[in-house]
Amino acid sequence: MTIVARSFGFTQWFRRWSMLLLVALPLSACSAFPMHHPELQLLSIQPESVGLVAQTFLLSLKVSNPNDSALHAKAGEARLYVQDRQVAYGLLNKPVDVPAYGSATVSIPVTGNFLPLLGDLGSVSAGAGLPYTVKGYLVTGMLDMRIPFTVTGALHLPLPPDSSAVSP
Repeated sequence: MTIVARSFGFTQWFRRWSMLLLVALPLSACSAFPMHHPELQLLSIQPESVGLVAQTFLLSLKVSNPNDSALHAKAGEARLYVQDRQVAYGLLNKPVDVPAYGSATVSIPVTGNFLPLLGDLGSVSAGAGLPYTVKGYLVTGMLDMRIPFTVTGALHLPLPPDSSAVSP
């Protein structure tokens, strides 16, 4: 009498489940990626600390999520350019949750040197302001996907008390 090992059932079962996982995993991963990039708008630039060599400002950005699933940004960075010169850089230091079809405000502290811009203030017309660009990215999703963003507008000086220099 011979004993025959029956591994056929296990092999067939393993093949079926592995094929099912190979098909289902990419489909389920689609929900981890936003279908549309979030929209960002610069709300304000507020001074945090001002020194002779370096200044720190708080960039307040409104993040709007046009997707049907919540957006969790766990990290990010922002670079502030004024008249096409990078003047400040900062990192998102706390996670931000943006609800589905909703918005949230994120604050990013940026540090740089704004003194080189003082010479440009005389050449700016009263209504035009200094053109700015904020470039950066948010890190989101299971695979730490970087979502880039760019926000442009003009900085208007001098400032009335308790106001922002930002106009979209």
